[in-house]
Amino acid sequence: MFAQSPIAATFLLLFFTFFKAVSAQDWYTVEWDATEFVSMSGDMIVPDLPTPGGTPYVWPGVQSGDGVLQAVLDGSSGLWWIGDGFYGTPSLPWGNGFNVNPGDTVHFTFTSSGTTWTCTLSSGDLSASTALDITGNTMNRAIFAVELYDVDFNFGPITYENVVITATTAASSWCDTIPHLGTYPYTITGNTASGNTCRIAKIVQSSAD
Repeated sequence: MFAQSPIAATFLLLFFTFFKAVSAQDWYTVEWDATEFVSMSGDMIVPDLPTPGGTPYVWPGVQSGDGVLQAVLDGSSGLWWIGDGFYGTPSLPWGNGFNVNPGDTVHFTFTSSGTTWTCTLSSGDLSASTALDITGNTMNRAIFAVELYDVDFNFGPITYENVVITATTAASSWCDTIPHLGTYPYTITGNTASGNTCRIAKIVQSSAD
C-alpha cells in the first residue's frame, strides 16, 4: 500500500514551533498520530553516507509536545554512529550507541513502563540499551525522519522493515493515516491494523534529488 497525505497548516506550525531551536535546514518525514504510543520497534537498513560536509541525521522516534525520543543515525563525523536519546523537556543525558556501516541492519525498540522508556539497539554483535525517565510526556506521534543541516538529501534510500507500533487506542483509527513533511518520494507497504498495533512491512524514504 502506498500512502501520501498532505500536512495541514496547523500541523506544520506546531512542528516547526517545537523544533525552532534546532532550525534544521531540511526535514523529510513519514508519521503516525494517536492518543498515546507505548512502544515501537523495527529494523533500519543503514544507508550510504551523503557527500561529506554538513550534518545528516536519520532517525525513528516517538514524540510528545515537549520532546522526542530518538534512535539517531548521525553521519556528522563522516562515519555513521547510532545512539538513543531524548531531546526536549526534561533535559536528559544522551544514551548509548555504536558505529555502523552502510548496509548494516539495526534493530531498534522503544518500550514504555509508566514514565520510563527503555531503548535498545542491536546490529550483529553490537548492542546498546538505555533507560530514561521521561516524566510529563505523552508520546502521541511516531515519526521516521531525515533531518539535514547543510547537506542535500542525495543519499539513501533509507529503509525500515518489520515496523511494529502500539498505541493505547485501536490501530484501525490511525494506521492508514500517514502525514509527512518534505517533497520527496517515499513508499509504505504492508501496513495492517490489529487491536492497538499497526504493523508495517516496509518504509522506504528515497533521495529528494
